[in-house]
Amino acid sequence: MSKELQGLLYHGSHMEFSKIDLLKCHPQKDFCIGFYTTISKQQAEKFAKIKSTRYQKNCGFVGIFEFLGNTDLNIKKFADADIEWLDFILSNRGFSNQKLNHEYDIIIGAVADDAVGLVLNQLIIGTYGEPNSTEAKETAIRLLDAQKLYNQVLFRTEKAISSLKFKETYRVKVDQ
Repeated sequence: MSKELQGLLYHGSHMEFSKIDLLKCHPQKDFCIGFYTTISKQQAEKFAKIKSTRYQKNCGFVGIFEFLGNTDLNIKKFADADIEWLDFILSNRGFSNQKLNHEYDIIIGAVADDAVGLVLNQLIIGTYGEPNSTEAKETAIRLLDAQKLYNQVLFRTEKAISSLKFKETYRVKVDQ
């Protein structure tokens, strides 16, 4: 089992909940629609603050979940922030018409910090060279890598969600 699925997983949000509803998840995220978690408590707290600020709330919430160890799941793990990872993100965020394999229950890989949207937009408009060239993509990856890359674990199917056990939620104060 992947180390990202051992131990606790965290989810930062602007709202408190204990039950995951995939219908409430937003499309066009890094790894497609689904429930995003991380092994980093600090990253989840940061996301909770960002989301709460966006919704003009004075506090956010971090949900803590445990992976129950279902081995009958189709898992995709991006070992590195490489061209395959970047192409996957570009397609999921609507920047590419490339067909992707969305047969995965769980997708694991790096998430770039807040600069990801800016870097992807600059890649698409040709700032780094021809957008589909290896050179332009490697430049974008280097720029994203200059930001601290964090881990994300996406649970994208009901089968995957059923392998999570809710533990608790705690509040995170948003600095005003």
